[in-house]
Amino acid sequence: MKDGMQFVDCDMHVMEPADIFDRYLDPKFKDRVLTSAPAGGKPGMGRVVIDGLSRNGDEEPQQYRKPNRSVASSDRQPLSGSRSTDYLNFAIDRRYNAEAQVMGLEMEGIDIAVLFPTMGLSLIARDGLDPLLSEGLCQAYNNWIYDFCQHSPHELKFAAMLPYHDVTIACRELKRCVTELGAVGSFIRPNLVNGRYWHSNYWNPLYSLHEELDVTWGFHEGTGAWYSHMNTLYGENRFYRHVASHWIEMQQALIAMVIGGVFEFHPKLRVGFLEAQNSWVPGLLSRIEWDYPQYRDSHAPYLSMTPKEYFQRNCWASVEGSEPEIEATASLIGANRMCISSDYPHFDSHFPNVSNNLLSGVSRETAAAILRGGAGLWGFTDENFKNAKIAADARHAN
Repeated sequence: MKDGMQFVDCDMHVMEPADIFDRYLDPKFKDRVLTSAPAGGKPGMGRVVIDGLSRNGDEEPQQYRKPNRSVASSDRQPLSGSRSTDYLNFAIDRRYNAEAQVMGLEMEGIDIAVLFPTMGLSLIARDGLDPLLSEGLCQAYNNWIYDFCQHSPHELKFAAMLPYHDVTIACRELKRCVTELGAVGSFIRPNLVNGRYWHSNYWNPLYSLHEELDVTWGFHEGTGAWYSHMNTLYGENRFYRHVASHWIEMQQALIAMVIGGVFEFHPKLRVGFLEAQNSWVPGLLSRIEWDYPQYRDSHAPYLSMTPKEYFQRNCWASVEGSEPEIEATASLIGANRMCISSDYPHFDSHFPNVSNNLLSGVSRETAAAILRGGAGLWGFTDENFKNAKIAADARHAN
């Protein structure tokens, strides 16, 4: 708990080990997946080449680099929050293992965390990937993260990586992960996949299966995907792409889900918009509502609710604790439709002060709703919190 409040980290990350595919990938695919360890013996994933192509598009220089211009830090306005990597020494020393993961939970006051990959965000983020190879890569990651979570399965949960290059195979992997490995849902990047976007009827079986299994669909963007239009727009400048991809790709996904009727025809589908902050949500919902009277009858006659009603029934959007607009956003979309991501152990995270930053910036009532918001998103009950506390107490007793 955090100051007596239940806390679900809706989006905490792991650092996959360099030998993950040596140990977990089906041997029939190993000649198509080449890996190298990080330089200098650092922990974490090194370079991954799949069918001759690097796992991400960060390595292609283009024409957007500007000349260097030195600006003294004293000439810059201070930014919100503070970041330090000093607190990660405990994790680096343990090579980001599961013991370190649980230590991270305790440092933030987290009861239950849902885990997401680091390398895996861009692992299969390309069009035209062989669907069976996509499945093999996802199975390797999902089997590894399952084993990782066994260190403390009531505190560590995971979202399955899905091979979305074929919807039937994606359904098969989701069912395996939920029924055999205990996954609490899936994660998918919001980018266009093989020419199909999220309002396409092609995805209906996958939406329906999430409803049937009562698990969550999590949109989680990253940077450097080969198929991302942000690469085309902004080239090698990661600053541009990091700002644009996390917000804009999420906005486009929410537009597709609302106007395309996904929530109308899949009313029990729970969807999280993760690690993209969320102050964009009320403005986008207002924009959709502005056009609603003009276009609904002619272009979306199947819709029976307002955009805000769909969001407040089906959706959650995360914050990272230090955004100055959190209280204002909560007043517009409801704090109970918000959740919080520690983003541990990434360089742009505010860990281990994510929860402290939240508590210092909003009312206790709002903070309590947001800290527990991930329980609604991921379907956790009081029984889950009880079991997580038993696990934590047992560890402390030892």
